[in-house]
Amino acid sequence: MIFIKSNQVGATMMEALGVLTILILLGISSIRLIGNIYNMFRQSLVVNEVRDLQKVISDRYKFEGNYKELFEGKTPEETAKFLCDEKMAPFQMCSDGLLYHRMGGKVWVMPVENVDSDGNSYNDYSKYALSFWKMTDRTCLNAAQINWNTQQKSDVYKMIINSGTSKELVVDLPYNKQDGSVLFPVLPDQIIKACDNDDDNQIEWVFF
Repeated sequence: MIFIKSNQVGATMMEALGVLTILILLGISSIRLIGNIYNMFRQSLVVNEVRDLQKVISDRYKFEGNYKELFEGKTPEETAKFLCDEKMAPFQMCSDGLLYHRMGGKVWVMPVENVDSDGNSYNDYSKYALSFWKMTDRTCLNAAQINWNTQQKSDVYKMIINSGTSKELVVDLPYNKQDGSVLFPVLPDQIIKACDNDDDNQIEWVFF
């Protein structure tokens, strides 16, 4: 009797390794895809947090015509705690009495400093500044393009984008135009150049 050796076992093993390799590659691609989708979702949540926080602060103090109660006698940390304790800030932004956006960076709500005729600085309680730190370039780009125009008027007075470098983009309303600043609406290419740090961009909005 003649026995013929078969390489069927070897071939089957190679096929299994090939299938396993394909499954691993598909798994890696799926993880990356899910990660990208999740990051896009978090970026959209940051935009919502900017809008929600601005709306609740403005609505709360609009009838008073100033934001004195929010800031007078308080440090920025105490203001953040006040917003959380009063349930004004979105609940997911509050952690240990401080404010954080969905990408993990700190959020500050501060009075606007002004200078009187004698050169002395003081807090201008007719406006407030909302500052989001540690944003990725994509999150910065999305947040900087929020349209604040409502009922043919704008609630925003100024926007400053800082990428942690020497570059800074200052965007003003027409009557508030400063040297070196640009006017609303800001062009996308200007925002892209300003939000050029991978994960250390900061935007500050000043609102009426």
